[in-house]
Amino acid sequence: MGGWYGYRASKAALNMFMHTTAIEYKRTCPRAIVVTLHPGTTDTQLSRPFQRNVPPEKLFTVDRTVCQLMQVLDRLQESDSGEFFSWDGSRLPW
Repeated sequence: MGGWYGYRASKAALNMFMHTTAIEYKRTCPRAIVVTLHPGTTDTQLSRPFQRNVPPEKLFTVDRTVCQLMQVLDRLQESDSGEFFSWDGSRLPW
């Protein structure tokens, strides 16, 4: 829909920062795993103005979000470093 240019630019910068951090860590600490995680829509003050557009099954409590992300982290392997994962463990495209 457009708009939110600063927000979108900051997300793009964050993604590039994390991806290049993974590359650098691979050189200096090859067993380190650096990933970016998408938590889904979490019920917080930040998301409240936009929640009317989120299906109820896709709006997560903070506790559920933490549990989901911990499950993703628990399944990571060294070969996953530098990748972007969703809350459900699926790999997201850059």
